[in-house]
Amino acid sequence: MAQCLSEDFDTLVVAPAWDMSGSGTGIGHFDPAKGVALTKVDRSDITAYTVEGPPGLAVLAGMLGAFGPPPDLVVSGVNAGMNTGHSVIHSGTVGAALTARTMGADGLAVSLAQSDPWHWDSAVTVARSAVNWVLARRGPKVVLNVNVPARPLVDLRGVRWADLDDFGHIRVAIADVPGEKLEFEVRGSGAGLDQATDTALCLEGNVTLTLLSTISPAPFPPEEPTAVWAPDARGDTP
Repeated sequence: MAQCLSEDFDTLVVAPAWDMSGSGTGIGHFDPAKGVALTKVDRSDITAYTVEGPPGLAVLAGMLGAFGPPPDLVVSGVNAGMNTGHSVIHSGTVGAALTARTMGADGLAVSLAQSDPWHWDSAVTVARSAVNWVLARRGPKVVLNVNVPARPLVDLRGVRWADLDDFGHIRVAIADVPGEKLEFEVRGSGAGLDQATDTALCLEGNVTLTLLSTISPAPFPPEEPTAVWAPDARGDTP
């Protein structure tokens, strides 16, 4: 995807040095005095670095000017596997895009449903078009979460705006074995899911598009803040 985007845009790649799936918007724990290890990748076509930290840290560094002027758009992915449902808050791919929006840039997260073989070309083609749409928009910055089905480009069923599934395409249960353990299962079809949500629509062959909100304060409740804690209650104990 970086190669594709570099044909028309000034493209910089900054990525974790190893798999950081499930890191959400985290930036990891590090000693500010020692910094974080950074390695320049030897490529002739694109400037690229690896950073020993999560995707959120890579975006944070870029937005604070570590690699030059902050980017207008952060494109995260292509992730190997869907990022759907409210579980996207745990995704490092989506977390990078959310971090970009928090720091004043647009964010685009792109994920591809699993298949054998993987249809990376489908995801890259969709992502390239999505980049144009995001950059052409007027108004507030956005985070667009894109999920591409496990199909060749010609077999994609369509494209849909999609609500988030209740959680996502992963189920979890406690296994009935000595000592117990958690077992995770990836849903193989959209059966039993709300058919208007991203998980079901993507499993049916549709590219799904979901605009995500970053963290912002909710409206204040009608109660006075002293209902939560009052200065004259300093000595009170539960």
